[in-house]
Amino acid sequence: MSNSYQPVTATNAGSQYTLQMGPIKLVIDGGIGARVIEFSYNGANMFTGSDINGTNYGSTFWPSPQSSWYTGNKTWPPIPEIDSSAYTGSVGSDNAIQLTSPTATLGTVANSQFTVTKQFKPVPESGAIDITYTINNVSSSVAITVAPWEVSRVKGTGGLTFFGKGSDTPRIQSGSDATNFVVTEANEIYWYKCTTLAATASKCFADGAGWIAHVSADNILFLLTYPDIQPSQAASGEAEVEFYNKKGDGDYVEIEPQGASTEIAPGTSLQWTVRWKLRAVPSGTTVDVGSTDLATFTAQQKSQ
Repeated sequence: MSNSYQPVTATNAGSQYTLQMGPIKLVIDGGIGARVIEFSYNGANMFTGSDINGTNYGSTFWPSPQSSWYTGNKTWPPIPEIDSSAYTGSVGSDNAIQLTSPTATLGTVANSQFTVTKQFKPVPESGAIDITYTINNVSSSVAITVAPWEVSRVKGTGGLTFFGKGSDTPRIQSGSDATNFVVTEANEIYWYKCTTLAATASKCFADGAGWIAHVSADNILFLLTYPDIQPSQAASGEAEVEFYNKKGDGDYVEIEPQGASTEIAPGTSLQWTVRWKLRAVPSGTTVDVGSTDLATFTAQQKSQ
């Protein structure tokens, strides 16, 4: 496999960083939250852009739970220093790209101070990119308790999202479109086929099995693997697996894995790694709810 994902190059032009690994290309906008604006296979980008939604595009990272961002009832927008401010970055001799945010605060924790570092490391022998998120508590006296939370906006139209079955039944957010936002269990996997929604937005919360995947209308598999957690380890009101469909914005789906809620003492850090892979789905594979051959193909890619 290593020959299929060569050569590997990492470059930057101003605030834009590019990692190329054979047919896979990853582009990061360091000027806007170190956001991944492209993750493509032979030119087919998995992510939506700012033309679909001026704020919610590409792949970003947040501390969880959302309720910790601000005091009172305010829960939006995301903390700007983490989600949209300029990060400082560098490219290493091993082609790893690393970017660090300005100092941010949690609204619910007085005198808190933390930064986020994102490292994008190519793993050509596995055809993967490992993204390690580090939450650094830079306060000298205040602990924070958060979980890591990655949010990727993929092209929803014609897409299929699925993840490994965990220990509970998925919970659908109140107010979701119960007719069209349907999550189905088959072959120890939960499946969601993107459809047009009647409700403004619909969201699923679930325990998983350490992976989630999405197949685009281009028949490209986006596979994310990360440490599995138990429901008791999730941040308050959150879950290991979340995904969200927003009506009226070009039909994008947010794929949102989360790690364990952890207390980070002053001067210490929390690290969490998500492995990303892109694969062309073999011709003839059924891309639909409950597909046995798609489940088999995905399992093969996880093991590589």
